[in-house]
Amino acid sequence: MPGVSIFLDTDDIGGAVGDLEKHGCVWFRGFDLMKTEAGFRQFYEAVGLDPCLDPIHSSGLRKFLSKRDALYEEVNKQSLAKHYIGLHNESSEKKSATYGAFVCFMPATVSGGEFLIADGEKILRDIPTDVLTKLYDEKVRISVANLDLDVLDAVPGDFKGQAMDFAKAKIGEKVAPKFDMDLEMKYGADGKPMRMQAIEQIASPFNRHPVTGELLWFCNIHNHARYLRDRRPCTVPEVGMTEVFYGDLSPIPAEDLDHINEVSQKNIRDIPMQPGDVLLCDNYRVLHGRNVFKGDRYHAVSWFGGLVKD
Repeated sequence: MPGVSIFLDTDDIGGAVGDLEKHGCVWFRGFDLMKTEAGFRQFYEAVGLDPCLDPIHSSGLRKFLSKRDALYEEVNKQSLAKHYIGLHNESSEKKSATYGAFVCFMPATVSGGEFLIADGEKILRDIPTDVLTKLYDEKVRISVANLDLDVLDAVPGDFKGQAMDFAKAKIGEKVAPKFDMDLEMKYGADGKPMRMQAIEQIASPFNRHPVTGELLWFCNIHNHARYLRDRRPCTVPEVGMTEVFYGDLSPIPAEDLDHINEVSQKNIRDIPMQPGDVLLCDNYRVLHGRNVFKGDRYHAVSWFGGLVKD
């Protein structure tokens, strides 16, 4: 688990950055200032953070709560209340944010909705060596969207292939720019011949921290692997279901995904945030997620120090 430095309302907000570098997370508790959107902005300006867009802002999946304050909604929709969000870093194949500040304006009114964090260094350390070696050698590719085109099965003869190619080209023209990624539109990667998936390019599941040089687990398998999503609460529609493959698009064995899930769950720390609480996280070192909840919930997030990947 990452260390968490706790700042109470009597502490100096501006002194948090040193603790962030040391612990990976700073939890601000008991502040009245951050109970409003405007107060939250005052907070991050006092810390000296420069806001940036979410790495997948262009996808349309990231809704601003307050554009002026660079504040995004943090998955509060009732349609996703029963959806467990696994551990992930806020990153795409091209871009990453350096820090994230997660603020609670209102916790879940009935139950659940805890914010989840885990230390990428400890996850890397705890995953079995044979699993890590295979992932290092083969790398990973992530599918970010599905589209089932079974209707094209009815197209006769040679026209079927032409129709499939036409659909792939046209959909690719729309999807890739939205995510600002070099996506490959591919049929049948998960064994379903008429399912077209938008798949990211090959990436390493590890990363070195841009400041400390520390080797870290920097991969969204815990959240994006379909095998794991199918075994926990999930209300994402089929078009939004993700998947993770090896770099050659072969499947990652279930037993390896079980190991990754076990290690991830062991390292998760629940953060029961209250109104005005802010959790400031190093996005390279710390993965984050969110538990299912009942009732209404109002959390938000801002991202800082966006970096373009090499």
